[in-house]
Amino acid sequence: MIAPMQNVFAVSNPAMTESTIDPSVMAIDEQEFLGTPLDQKDYTFIDHQGQEFTLQSVMGDKPLIILFSYFTCDGVCSTINRHAMNMFKKIERKVGKDFRILTISFDKNDTLQSMHHFVSEVGVPEDMQEGWKFALLKNPEDITKLTGHVGVRFFWSSRDKVFLHPNAFIFISPEKRVVRYLYGSAFAEKDIELALIDTDWNKISESKKLIDILAGVCFSYNFEEGKYTVNIPLVVGLGSLLGGILLVVLSFTITKKRKSRRMHHA
Repeated sequence: MIAPMQNVFAVSNPAMTESTIDPSVMAIDEQEFLGTPLDQKDYTFIDHQGQEFTLQSVMGDKPLIILFSYFTCDGVCSTINRHAMNMFKKIERKVGKDFRILTISFDKNDTLQSMHHFVSEVGVPEDMQEGWKFALLKNPEDITKLTGHVGVRFFWSSRDKVFLHPNAFIFISPEKRVVRYLYGSAFAEKDIELALIDTDWNKISESKKLIDILAGVCFSYNFEEGKYTVNIPLVVGLGSLLGGILLVVLSFTITKKRKSRRMHHA
């Protein structure tokens, strides 16, 4: 099923190859890419301080959220990053401690200078900076390899003088598999929490954290809306089950009290 597109237009280098593209071709086919393991090649990145790092080093054993942007955007890309940052401030799980974020440029003409400017526009707070990296791919040829591997396509539109691309937050499990896509500014903190539960389900199941397990079960990802919605049949069924258990316990308690009274009066 193809996910709903949040059509985002932003200005980039007009020297790029020009074409006129129907934005609908950028929709991510989630059925094809969900569960896909990332390419075993360990891509090398350069952060805004000029330091090299690998995909494996930024992931470790934590979930990773990847967002493809471009650093000469007219403001939409930085706005999407800021929206995510504001959501991250509101959730229980913390950037760096519980998960990490990687904003990657797909524009081969981006530089350390344009990345510096972009980072300053986003304004990531100090307590998130260790767990949130902005990066260029060291080898420009790796851009299409990595984006293609997770279903992200982007094009330069000569008519609009912008890159056409999906602003998709891609949730990667510690096992390096694509678990969820959230789009643009259409999601709220609840969607991030639930996506992280999906992404780190093995660890949650092992820890027997009941609240997380129930949340993961009672909410389903709605492909048409691009967000999580209550799984009504399951919630109704769970409510009926709990109601039945409560009725049995109540009946057992009443019966036990009656027997106790009869024995007391005998």
